[in-house]
Amino acid sequence: MAPHHRLPRMAVSYGRTRILRLTVLACIACTTLVIIMQIGRAWSRGRDGHRHHLLQGASPGWKTTKEGLAPVKSREELGREMLEYVRGLPGLQGEVAVLSKRVRVVESKEGAVGEGKIRRVGRGFLEGHGFARVDLTPPAAGEGRSDNGETLKQETRLPVPGVVEVPVDVPRDDMGDPGEVLFGIASDYERVSRDDFGLVRDWAGFLTNHSAERERKEKRRSNGAGLLLVLSKATESEVVEVKARLWQAGIDGTVFVVEQREGKDSDRYKGGVYAQLFQRLLMSRFGKGEVGAGKTRRWFAVVDEKVFIPNLRKLVWEMDTRFEDGGEWLVGLPTEKEDWADDENGKQITYGGGAVVMSPSALDTVGQLMCFQAGGKGGNDEVKADSNWGETLYKCLEQERYLKIQVLVGGGGYLPGEGNQGQKVSGRPLVLRTDKDPFKFSAKGHLVSNVCGEECYLQRFLFADSWALINGHSITAYPRRIEVQMSSQKMTQQKGFQNKSGGGEVADKIAVHSTSSVGEGQKIAWRGGKTKTWRLVSAEVRDDGKEVWQAYVNEKGIGSKEEEKSDVDSVIVLVWEF
Repeated sequence: MAPHHRLPRMAVSYGRTRILRLTVLACIACTTLVIIMQIGRAWSRGRDGHRHHLLQGASPGWKTTKEGLAPVKSREELGREMLEYVRGLPGLQGEVAVLSKRVRVVESKEGAVGEGKIRRVGRGFLEGHGFARVDLTPPAAGEGRSDNGETLKQETRLPVPGVVEVPVDVPRDDMGDPGEVLFGIASDYERVSRDDFGLVRDWAGFLTNHSAERERKEKRRSNGAGLLLVLSKATESEVVEVKARLWQAGIDGTVFVVEQREGKDSDRYKGGVYAQLFQRLLMSRFGKGEVGAGKTRRWFAVVDEKVFIPNLRKLVWEMDTRFEDGGEWLVGLPTEKEDWADDENGKQITYGGGAVVMSPSALDTVGQLMCFQAGGKGGNDEVKADSNWGETLYKCLEQERYLKIQVLVGGGGYLPGEGNQGQKVSGRPLVLRTDKDPFKFSAKGHLVSNVCGEECYLQRFLFADSWALINGHSITAYPRRIEVQMSSQKMTQQKGFQNKSGGGEVADKIAVHSTSSVGEGQKIAWRGGKTKTWRLVSAEVRDDGKEVWQAYVNEKGIGSKEEEKSDVDSVIVLVWEF
């Protein structure tokens, strides 16, 4: 019986203590749970792109990673890095106004906005962050440092970047395959090596894989497209160096030097250099080339060295959907009004604007033209190796073989019209020239594709505070009273420019195709007040490919009659983050 009576006594003796202990433990557990839930909600809001007010004060910014929110570099690190970047920009010195923004790319829930359309952003571009005056004059020796040698804060006193989110078009899965194209480019060593092989970096923009979907630590590599580069002047060691540069850039390419000829058979005659390039392309078509051995190509493209293709997958898709496989297609890609001219009959013609794409059977035809054989003469005048080879090709086809030339005009391109009343096509361009304004920095602007994909290059964003961004090109501040209008231009060339049937104002030998509708693009209109525009001057990939920095500059005292002239140079730095 003893054990039976001992248990109730223990319950009575220790019951109150046990209840008190349980109560304390329950309170602690509830408090802990509430704290965890609050932290979880703050974390969740941060992952969705919203900044929590407690976190905001602890660091200049936050970025989303797979593990959650992670702080951007410290205020001092960020200020120092930003200052050095701005100091390195061309043409800036003394006092400048600086505004920096971190651009967080989010996937659009509305899908693509369409060619020629403007993407609206629900928040303002400034969002309370203004410009700060900064003196870019480097400190003299010993100046700007404390007794212990540490850098003083005024050297890094730059505005902490604000954060803005932009929705971008989702890359399409039904685009063409870049591996269908083999490019041929003619140049010389001096031009290729200029600016630390700047042309090679430009070519890498459309010949390598830079999609935002790829792993950031992955080495830049070929997207499948190949390159045959012919150099009119180069030593053996220079050829080796150029090959190494192509390999380092991830380009699947080969280099050869044009055969030098003497006297009247010199490569300085029309067709000489490019004739050899066409012959090399023809050899590659039959498996005798050095690029992509065994790979079947559907298209062979010959382009000027300064031609840039913003979205090769889109270009291939446009050609694949218009020109059936197996046909004899020679396609010109003019980009500007200057690429068109009147022939002897007063009809408008184009030689392609420095970019011609051929189907295999069309390449066979060109390779058999006697007037375009290597060393042959396509004309009577002596010209340099980088002459108008497109005109030579056109005239050779006129003399020896009838082949209707297809002309594909992309976004921003010029369509000829009745009575010389042509106009531009809406949408993003298919082809650009890096030596032509306003796209002379097209290859640099295209670097943003490393973060947000090719669809967001030259995409137009309009913010709630009337600021507009053409990604990789310019930033414009408009007066508050603006509206988005459809293009007011009318299709005055309905009887002028021709489709596949040809005829009309365009030469009979040319058939014109447009990738998008004419006169359907959107534009920003305003009444009263002046705009202010910052234009891209520099861009670079940083942080192991996770960020792309862009610098847009407005120079003091420069502007059109519709633009406000500033009394100080100003810079906007956009840090696009993956």
